Amino acid sequence: MMTHPTRSPQATPHDHRNTGHPPVHYEKRLRSHHDALAPLHGLSAGAVTLGEHLEGCEPNGAPRAIYVHIPFCRKICHFCNMRRMKGAPDEAYTDLLLRDMEALARYPYVAGGRYGAIYFGGGTPSTLSASALERILTGLKHHFHLTHDVEITLESSVTELTEEKLLACMRSGVNRVSLGVQTFDETGRSLLGRSGNGQWIAERIRRYRALGLDNLGMDLIYHYPGQTPDDLAADLDRIAELDLSGFSFYALMVRDKSRLAHQHPGWISQSAESLHREWGLFRQIMEHAQDHDFQLLELTKLARPGRDRYRYVNLRYQGGDTLPLGAGAGGRLGGMMLMNPLATEAYAQAVDNPGDRQGLATHHPYSDLYHFIGGIQFGQVDIGRLPAPCRTPVASVCAERVAQGLLTPLASNCLILTTEGIFWGNNLAAELTTAAMEAWQAI
Repeated sequence: MMTHPTRSPQATPHDHRNTGHPPVHYEKRLRSHHDALAPLHGLSAGAVTLGEHLEGCEPNGAPRAIYVHIPFCRKICHFCNMRRMKGAPDEAYTDLLLRDMEALARYPYVAGGRYGAIYFGGGTPSTLSASALERILTGLKHHFHLTHDVEITLESSVTELTEEKLLACMRSGVNRVSLGVQTFDETGRSLLGRSGNGQWIAERIRRYRALGLDNLGMDLIYHYPGQTPDDLAADLDRIAELDLSGFSFYALMVRDKSRLAHQHPGWISQSAESLHREWGLFRQIMEHAQDHDFQLLELTKLARPGRDRYRYVNLRYQGGDTLPLGAGAGGRLGGMMLMNPLATEAYAQAVDNPGDRQGLATHHPYSDLYHFIGGIQFGQVDIGRLPAPCRTPVASVCAERVAQGLLTPLASNCLILTTEGIFWGNNLAAELTTAAMEAWQAI
């Protein structure tokens, strides 16, 4: 598993802890890992069909992941513009997923893989009925070779996750649940468009824990309009009190087409004032984590020691394939980037003609750079992962960022991100990857 070597969110000597000012090193803060991966688009080798691509691929022993996309939500959150649609899936969608599994498992490359993690994302996967979830999980076990310690994650809202569904999932192998709580604060929940009040949400979480689910985490959104440090402190204290295995924390990203973008258009851009506020709240999260035995697992993930492996993301960033199932699901197979159609009718056509699915082939050194970016997502810059011609230019940029307090040398060709570096982690990943790409293209 790739983790921050210190496994601690504590600050470094370079922190702007005493000044209260954010460390401004870039024009704007990149908040998503998708931004970090953007430079890799230049390594596309063009369109290719799935059938053509898999003919030349041989299975290897590296563990893979499966991503199952359930693009349905009964209610659309005010900040969301993800690949989803309003409503709930019917049995026909479950049938479609099972047909997709059967079709893809006919390819030796897919059938020959070992799958160490399954992730149900969305949308809201728990809009599926308990029986549908059981059918899908049974189908996954039937069609694919799962490792004995496979991690199976279900994303869910608290309002959709009944005890019946949770118990059905646990019986079928789900051993990790990520809840889209975002905040327990009533004003914040209303602003973000979340259902249920914070006290009821906390009571439901206690009940889930009582049912025997240990690896239970949640998403936390911070830096939303009107949030105060006291509001955030209350959320963090509640997380600690509920004994969650971990939590992901995201600064609010207001997308152009979301409801919040219309209500708070000024929140789309980043000003010096908003960056100052965002840095203060970020630092507050890191300090609270240190005081309550949470360790940094990924740039936006804190976990209690030994409670959460986060294996799905680990496998992906170690270079393992991700098999995409479901309308709107994205993944990688043997170096090919694949995105299923979101419209269920178009997805059904793709299921009926799996070999004709269009994707993008990639060429060297895509896998090396993807792995390099993955290390940064887990708090470490390992220059040795790069092709030899890329190392000196990247090391030069790293030296500048060491002087500015974003990185700390750990060993030869290896550095770790400081607290400031974690804050700017996606910027660092994009910057260093761009330097590596430029060096490679100059050969």
